[in-house]
Amino acid sequence: MKKITIGFMLLFVIASGVKAQDYKKVRNAFTLSKVGAAGAGKLEEAKTELDKISADPKAAENAETYLLKAEILGTIAGDPTLKDKYPNAGREGYQALKKYLELEPTEAKLKADGYAGINSIYGSMFSAGVKNYNEKNWDSAYAQFKDVAELGDLFTSRKWSNSAFDTTSYLYAGVTAQNAKKNEEAAKYYGKLAELKLSGQDYESIYDFLTKYYLNAKDEANFQKYLGLAKETFPKNSLWNDLEFANMSDNLAPDAMLTKFTTADGAKSLTSSNYLDYGDYFINNKKIKDLDAAKKAEYTNKAAYAFSRAYELDTTNALAAYNAGVAAYTAFEDASDAARQIKGVTADIKTRRAAADKGVDAAADKSIQWLEKSYASLSAKTTRTNTEKNVVGKATDLLYNLYAYKRDRSKVLNPKDYDKFDAKSKYYDSMHGKF
Repeated sequence: MKKITIGFMLLFVIASGVKAQDYKKVRNAFTLSKVGAAGAGKLEEAKTELDKISADPKAAENAETYLLKAEILGTIAGDPTLKDKYPNAGREGYQALKKYLELEPTEAKLKADGYAGINSIYGSMFSAGVKNYNEKNWDSAYAQFKDVAELGDLFTSRKWSNSAFDTTSYLYAGVTAQNAKKNEEAAKYYGKLAELKLSGQDYESIYDFLTKYYLNAKDEANFQKYLGLAKETFPKNSLWNDLEFANMSDNLAPDAMLTKFTTADGAKSLTSSNYLDYGDYFINNKKIKDLDAAKKAEYTNKAAYAFSRAYELDTTNALAAYNAGVAAYTAFEDASDAARQIKGVTADIKTRRAAADKGVDAAADKSIQWLEKSYASLSAKTTRTNTEKNVVGKATDLLYNLYAYKRDRSKVLNPKDYDKFDAKSKYYDSMHGKF
């Protein structure tokens, strides 16, 4: 059996047209390149001899062709006197290495040769990638680091390195892919890093990218996977809760969101920020705006409640009080419109109109309560942001409207309150444009 195998191999070598002595010439020159001062010359000589062999199509069937190509080009890539002359030596050496491993997966000859040139392939491709990175040539940089990461995987999977994972190359591959607008590829590299639960400050943006990428892609499984890793690795970052809420509001119906809110509110598990999120959802979500008036009013009242709870948990946030007042003002306007639609003189209609008017009065009082809290806080500040200036100005206008309404209602309900409400309306009118 052995004789048959050997005979076949001899026939193969003869048929290939590539003789053992041809490879020997390459190896001799390559070996001499490592000795004395003639290294670069002998290295080029080895390349020349190998190029002659490679010109024979039959050489493509021989693993040693690719082994020598990987070793020689890798060494050239790491030679300071030759690397500029052969700028693609590293990547060409890497392609040869892959083909060699395909033909000889045991890597026996590579191991026997002491993995000559392989480190230089990695180093040259990494350096080329960094150069393109620094020059912001993102497509070229990504192409380099994609290969570097792949080679890094070979180093770790084949135990050519003591490292368990080539974190640096994956990070560069992800960053350059992202900057090259190749977000799908960036997610692949970032995902591998996130799964390692890397917690250094430099890695927080990876989780930011992944959670937003899969949220926008509507990939629920991967969104939940990386959101969980983000919360575990960077638990203090409030962004994760915001993204989780955005995902819920995109995918759940309003009644399901209301159920979640009611449950969490009852359990007292919501933060001030959580209440703000729910308040914004209840008053601004398009699904809710499309509901009928009665159902929409229910959510508007929930918004006012959510904003008021946000303020109660953080009384420094005057904007939360303002939002509670605006939500209540919206309920006031809607109730007013509904009340005006009740027309007629029958006893039943008068009873319905009186009940509707009481609802309008209640909404007005609630709106005044929260707008005045906001106004008091913001008007007392000596310096205000542009947002705060805008809010306190709008609050004065809304409060003027509300007190003008209460003044006019007092003519019928309680005339003795007229002057009080008239003074309030005039005060807020005088504050118009002062902030």
